Amino acid sequence: MEFNVDAHLWCLGTFGERYVPNGYFDPMPLEEQLSIMSKTPGFDGLMVFYPPTPGLPEDPEKLKKKLADYNLKLSSVVVENWSDRKWKHGAFCTTEKAVREENIALFKRAIDYCKACGGESVLLWPAHDGFDYPFQVNYKDGWKRLVESIRTIGEYDKSVRIAVEYKAKDPRQKQYVNTVGKCLALLNDINLPNVLGVVDVGHSLQAQENVAEAITLLDSHGKLGQIHLNENYKDSDPDMIFGTINFFELLEFFYYLNKTDYKGWCSIDIIAGRDDRKKSFELAVKMVRKYKAMADRLTEHKDEIDKNLAGYHFADNMNLISDLIFK
Repeated sequence: MEFNVDAHLWCLGTFGERYVPNGYFDPMPLEEQLSIMSKTPGFDGLMVFYPPTPGLPEDPEKLKKKLADYNLKLSSVVVENWSDRKWKHGAFCTTEKAVREENIALFKRAIDYCKACGGESVLLWPAHDGFDYPFQVNYKDGWKRLVESIRTIGEYDKSVRIAVEYKAKDPRQKQYVNTVGKCLALLNDINLPNVLGVVDVGHSLQAQENVAEAITLLDSHGKLGQIHLNENYKDSDPDMIFGTINFFELLEFFYYLNKTDYKGWCSIDIIAGRDDRKKSFELAVKMVRKYKAMADRLTEHKDEIDKNLAGYHFADNMNLISDLIFK
């Protein structure tokens, strides 16, 4: 795999939420955000929201120049289609045709923008596409509209990768695309080579999945499109700093990621509402790099590790791995 680390500007945001709507911090100036990112060791690129974050140039050439001034690359474009109430019944599956068409038009503009900026993919998160109560939605029709909407987006320019992110819940109590299996079912129904899946580590943990298995499933179908790095206690998705809670599962995740042909970005996706934003961001990048280095150490012994896997020799593997990691 090729290993590059990026993030979005929200990692240095105000972190407003329903209990503290005004956020835990005052807004950080854009130039300060970019400066912190550019000076963080091991950090490579920026995920850019569409429509662009205020302060970032809307002109693709000016944006590329601005990022280059900070020695950053544009990695991907994230379409923001969840924070307005008009999306409340789902941007892709809603029965409101005008809303679906507005969402599709937004994505087409984002695809053009991504291509002009040299980005690698466009992130698609069906945030409000789901339900909260029994007898609230028609599951068959909702899924059909979801598939048709994303297929229309994917067909617009097949040279641009569309990455679909699954999540178990939040903001809806039940998302239509809530597990890696449902994501694969969706991608199979869409049946376009440029429409791929996203493994957000925190979402996978929240769904009680094994993250290594999740990336293996998508990769084995040629559908691993993006990776987002954060974590949690497997009960919600607070976007905690990767590598601070679930040690062995995340080490295994990186070990299996090393086995893939993944050539995209690994994206820091954190919220650190009660600690220093700059230090938290630097720690997040550092932890990701350290886990990758540990996984590389294991990969040097992959023949022995995989032989133990084939024989179900768990104790032998843990003895080997612990000796390699805990020196």
